Amino acid sequence: MWQQHPNILFLSGASGVGKTTIVNALKAKNTNKSHFFIHFDSIGVPSLTEMIEQVDSGERWQEITTHKWIAKILKEYQKTDTVIIEGQVRLNFIEDACQNFGLTKYAIALIDCTWEVMQERLINIRQQPELVNSDMQNWANLLRKQALCKNIKIIDTSVYTLEEVLDILQNQVLTNLLEAEV
Repeated sequence: MWQQHPNILFLSGASGVGKTTIVNALKAKNTNKSHFFIHFDSIGVPSLTEMIEQVDSGERWQEITTHKWIAKILKEYQKTDTVIIEGQVRLNFIEDACQNFGLTKYAIALIDCTWEVMQERLINIRQQPELVNSDMQNWANLLRKQALCKNIKIIDTSVYTLEEVLDILQNQVLTNLLEAEV
């Protein structure tokens, strides 16, 4: 029997922490046809100038878009057991959107790593050295602080291998989400 709303696992984190790699690896290992995987920025991300023109700030764009994603998931994935979505999103925006739509079966995990590892990935693997700046470092710190204050699971990809991260997500976070009382 299908539930009315899917379980939602939201992976947030700054650029270069490994969110996309993790979701792609989860998708590749997935044998459950009722799991769906989404990249938040697959809808396209406007420039900061465009965000300001549209909704007055990048932060406001992120908040509105988070609500749009939750609405889209609830509308289009009703017969999906679990949706795993990754993106650079403030944790409180995720919580607010889920609460706004009456969701109780969701979990958030912060994907994180050290600044040194993030720099290495952004410069040498992604070849996006322009992202190695104080804004990105401050963004990572803000997300980490939010996660600590909200007691949200932090998974540090600078200390775990990809397989260990997948194991943590599958055997701890997803298991807890699926077993949680409604």
